[in-house]
Amino acid sequence: MLYFAYGSNMDAEQMKSRCPGHRVVGLAELRDHRLTFPLTSHSWGGGVASVSVAHGESVWGVVYDLTDADVAELDRYEGYRGPGNAHNLYDRETVTVHLTRADDGSFPRKLHALIYVARTANPGPPSRRYLDALVRGAKHHRLPADHIARLKATPTAD
Repeated sequence: MLYFAYGSNMDAEQMKSRCPGHRVVGLAELRDHRLTFPLTSHSWGGGVASVSVAHGESVWGVVYDLTDADVAELDRYEGYRGPGNAHNLYDRETVTVHLTRADDGSFPRKLHALIYVARTANPGPPSRRYLDALVRGAKHHRLPADHIARLKATPTAD
């Protein structure tokens, strides 16, 4: 299953530990969305990432191909219990992303990918540690320099 990561799951070490069966497909852009921090995480010490509709803006991230076991582990980690479950922290959605740099050298193309979208609960800025994980992942995957600069400029809780 294809998964578009735009938050801390871009961090290579984090994905290696959470989803050992994953394979990087490439760099992608989710158009007409922006990065938000609508949910506070006690383990991260601040807001965690989500996306919301925003005409003309883009969120960059990484597309992974996940095994069924990887998806089950991400569901657990992201607090997704099932479609429409009132206790979900994140909901799963399918979006169209624009793969702009495929790791296998194939042509850029549109892909349908799974994303997790946070339900708003006590929004706030991210912690420095969380934001550093996003920047580390963005640099590792060579996301566009302007996207990395916007991440670095994000105000933090600490």
